[in-house]
Formats: sequence, C-alpha cells, structure tokens
Amino acid sequence: MKTYKWLILILFFSCIDIITETSFYHSLYFQGGSWMEIAKMDSMKMGETNNDYTLQFWVSGGEVNIIDAPAFFSLINPQDNIKLALFRDPHEPSSINTVVNSTLINTMINTLDGTDTLDWHDEDEFYLISILFSDNLGLKGYVNSTPFLNTNDLVTVGDTQLMIGAKANEERTILENFWYGYMNEIRLWNTWLSDSTIRFQAAHPDKFSEFYRYTEDGIGIDTYLDSLIGIWRFNLSEATPTIKDESDHGHDGTIYTLEGYSVELSKKNVQ
Repeated sequence: MKTYKWLILILFFSCIDIITETSFYHSLYFQGGSWMEIAKMDSMKMGETNNDYTLQFWVSGGEVNIIDAPAFFSLINPQDNIKLALFRDPHEPSSINTVVNSTLINTMINTLDGTDTLDWHDEDEFYLISILFSDNLGLKGYVNSTPFLNTNDLVTVGDTQLMIGAKANEERTILENFWYGYMNEIRLWNTWLSDSTIRFQAAHPDKFSEFYRYTEDGIGIDTYLDSLIGIWRFNLSEATPTIKDESDHGHDGTIYTLEGYSVELSKKNVQ
C-alpha cells in the first residue's frame, strides 16, 4: 500500500493524506476530518440575477460511530448563519437532515421510487442527491428521483462559500460534522433542473441529458446544459489535493485534511 502526503500551508491544518492501492480510481472515501473547499457562490454564478441553483452528489455511506451528523455540504454566511446544509443521520439510515436559514428539517425516507429503502449503511449503494434552492423559488430535494423536500423557504447564498464534506465557514472558525462515506461526483448548476431531468439522471448515472446538445448540422442548442457551472469527478490516477472543475469554468476544489485523518482513493463507482 502506498501513502502520499502533501503539506498545505493554511492556518493550522497539517496535510492531506490519501491512501492508494491501484492506478485507477472513481471516487474518494472520506473518513472524517477531511473536506473540500470550492469558491464563493457569487463568484461562480453566470450573472448578477442568476440565483437559482441545483447541487447534486453521487454518494454512498458506510458505518459510522460518531454523534455528529456527517455533512454532505454547507453554505454558511459571514455572520455564521447556516443558509443551507445537508446531513445524513448517523443513527437512522433512512433519514436526511436539512438546515435552511438555521432551521432544522428532518426527513424520513421510507422508499425510493416506490421500491428500495434508503440505507446509508450500504457503502456499495450510490444515491443521486439533488438540492434545488433559490432566493425566489424556494427549496426542493430529491434522493434519486424521489422527492424528500419541498418548501417555500427562500435561500440567499451569494456571500457563502461552498464547503463539501463538512459544516464549515470561510474562516474555519466553524469546522465540524465531517463526512464519512464515498463521493463519486459533484455537480453544480446555475438553474433549477426539472423533475424529468432529475429522473433521467438518476436512471442514467453516466448521462446529463436525454437530448443531444447539437443539431444534425452541428449547430449548438441552448439547453440547461449551458448552466453547468461546476462538475467535480474523482476519476484520478494519482493522489492530488486539487480536484479539477471539469466544466471548464475553473472552479477547482481543494481537499484539506486535519492531522491524523485521511482520504482514500477508491475504485467504487456508480453502477
């Protein structure tokens, strides 16, 4: 087994420690004490009035022996108010906790698509988590194609920084609720995806859209695909603290790890 370490000179954080076994990987396994920082939401959106977002994760869980709920992501403003954050429940495998404007919403998900049960204990089962939020449309959430959240809560996130795998603010004076589990892919759209689009994506993990991007004559068609402002895949051949934004918008993410913790490159993938 090979172990790679990089020193990242930011405050008191020591290094990223990624453990590798083979040359081909598809996901990262977070084991607590690690997270990924991206950028402020205002710096990523496509225009001043583009305040509608869809954030998506292909993730799986695993066994955890902790009290704090592991965070998928968090958006915390400079006043340390949680504008939006999503957590898995460490004790209830079919539960998702959402914090919106500092208010907790707990949701039990008994079935997915009318059949399977949500179970964060199964590390081989990847789910597509989609969170749609806006400062004028409200808030919606899906696990695969099953809705679990639909409120009128308006979410203003312009001055927040996107933190993946932790409840954290920009200054890191808040840094807790670290993720335990696998992340295969993260997507950020500067629009609300439709129900039909999310259903298609859940059924076809390797595709964004049911329709072609160009006409038969090669002419580009304006679609929601133009609103993809960030995609972070973990298809890595070697350990690196920088996760490239493959949307070509340049919103690369950086992985940080507290001393004594590690992130593992994994071959696990969405099937």
